[in-house]
Amino acid sequence: MTLVRRTNSSLRIGLIRISSLGDIILITPIIRCLYLQLEKPELVLITHPDMLPLFEHNPYLHSLIGYDRNDTGKSAAEFLGTMPDLIIDLQKNLRSRALTLGAGVPILSLNKENIKKWMLVNAPGFKNKCSHVVTRMFNALRALNIRDDGAGVELHLPLGKEPEENKEGVIVGAYVAIGIGSAHETKALSFEFLDRFLAIQTLPCVLLGGPNDQKKGEELETKYPNIVKSMCGQTTLLQTAFMVQNAVHVVSGDSFIMHLAACFSKPMDIVWANTVPEFGMEPYFGTQKPFKAKYHQVNGLNCRPCSKTGFGSCPKGHHKCMTQIAAWIVQESNEQKYPEPITF
Repeated sequence: MTLVRRTNSSLRIGLIRISSLGDIILITPIIRCLYLQLEKPELVLITHPDMLPLFEHNPYLHSLIGYDRNDTGKSAAEFLGTMPDLIIDLQKNLRSRALTLGAGVPILSLNKENIKKWMLVNAPGFKNKCSHVVTRMFNALRALNIRDDGAGVELHLPLGKEPEENKEGVIVGAYVAIGIGSAHETKALSFEFLDRFLAIQTLPCVLLGGPNDQKKGEELETKYPNIVKSMCGQTTLLQTAFMVQNAVHVVSGDSFIMHLAACFSKPMDIVWANTVPEFGMEPYFGTQKPFKAKYHQVNGLNCRPCSKTGFGSCPKGHHKCMTQIAAWIVQESNEQKYPEPITF
């Protein structure tokens, strides 16, 4: 997909952020502030093809380019067609660095603070938390005099309507959106936790996740047919975003759904399992919005955090960081009266 908009700017900037699904949302304040504070430069984003729909309606981008792993070895110039005046590497890994080799233009990149992350995982008692990754990305732009505007993360959806393919599948009314999955199983909400959680809820709950979460979602819907609707594996990224936007409350692990909820300033409960907020990947509401996230985590486990990302299963075999999380009831917010609850 290549989205092209007219621009009169003489400044062309290539942005690189290839993955991951949750983290990609965190670059949106950078895109907005670059565009608004540099007087409408031509911004070109290179990202994973699966991520392109999340930026298709972003008014600050001039074009989008999908990075295919099979194209390893191509330079940024080959992807961009015309070499930009500046490249901003918001990924800073081997793949993004390979894209910038021989660029011949200035390159700005963030400090990943990997030493701090390593210490948090491997040195029990280490208390020096990482700066939020959005803060670190803005720090990388100091040479451009770009400042965080405090407006937080954002996602631009098609104006005034759901995506075409979602017209018949829209769920309306009051419901809790629950992001049950993650790219790493140790970060996902476990079946056992969800079973305890759903058993005490009074508001309808819509389960969101990918194809790998479909079986778990179907089993929970079968067990709680009057309160649970599973949409796992049945929605596009934009459909998922609309469902988060329309929810009255969000529950999630450290995942894509967590960052989507921050885009729409949703009140949410977050379960931190094998990862911790101190890694600097928390939901980013910005300074202009109230922080609406409540954290649930097991403190004092000497095996937590076990990784800065996650594993396919608990290395210790007990997954206490998830099994010891107590369930709670999602209650009506004091800020708003919920619409009439939906029924399944």
